[in-house]
Amino acid sequence: MSGSLITRLLRAATLALALGCSPSTGSERFSFRAVAGGNPEFSGAPLTFQTESGWNVTLSEARVTLGPIYLNSQAGLRDESASILNFLVKPAHAQGASHLESGRVVGEVLAQVAFDALSSNLVEFPTLGSMVSEPVRTAEVWFYPADGGAQVPVALRVRGRAERAARSVAFRGDLLLNEDWVASGNQGARGAQALADLRKVRGIATVFQPSAGGSLALRFDVRRLFRGANFDSLEQNPSDADGTKRLNQSKDANVPQDQVMVNLYQGLRQSSGTYTFSWHE
Repeated sequence: MSGSLITRLLRAATLALALGCSPSTGSERFSFRAVAGGNPEFSGAPLTFQTESGWNVTLSEARVTLGPIYLNSQAGLRDESASILNFLVKPAHAQGASHLESGRVVGEVLAQVAFDALSSNLVEFPTLGSMVSEPVRTAEVWFYPADGGAQVPVALRVRGRAERAARSVAFRGDLLLNEDWVASGNQGARGAQALADLRKVRGIATVFQPSAGGSLALRFDVRRLFRGANFDSLEQNPSDADGTKRLNQSKDANVPQDQVMVNLYQGLRQSSGTYTFSWHE
């Protein structure tokens, strides 16, 4: 049996579970279009803004790859969502899960999309989402290889320059949600569990009532990822021939994970401020 056929079968099983495993509510089921893009105020590169620490950052590139996404009926997300990825990766039990009340997935988009986070232009997910007409109160954004493959995509690619007083730092970097971010000591099954968990941004507050014929829009604000970034920390980082500092996330490199890359990682996984969902009739 081919990999693509297995994928289609698992997706079919996912829809049956995620949208039909709970007691019947009589809600209408329908497909919907989903799109993603940068802040609606953005007009493309370059984008200039000031961080909380006083750095003036000008981004010439900010590309995001994310998906799938899930929509939940409860303000507290359940810990075990029925999705294709749970056939491939054991669900992670969130630490401090007191906020994870019983919930139910009422919508999902089982696809991945890449877009320019410096532009307000919206990019459509390559497949339609599935939904039941029940209120949505929270959302999840996942960062997984497409179709469950082994190749981890670059979740975020950035390039730009930061200036403060007489200091000017050109930088670039790729952020991958891989084993580099798993805490030391997490190995084996526990390590896999931690990796699965860090690829999920859960509990994103959003309230809307979906209906057939509508569409879902996800907006991403890249400025939130630089709030606490200190570019002085890049002094020892490797440089390109033109002096551009390369952001580093690897624990095994001679240069440790730098403070700017850690801020990007933390901002990408923030459930408040980075992501905004809206439903459009």
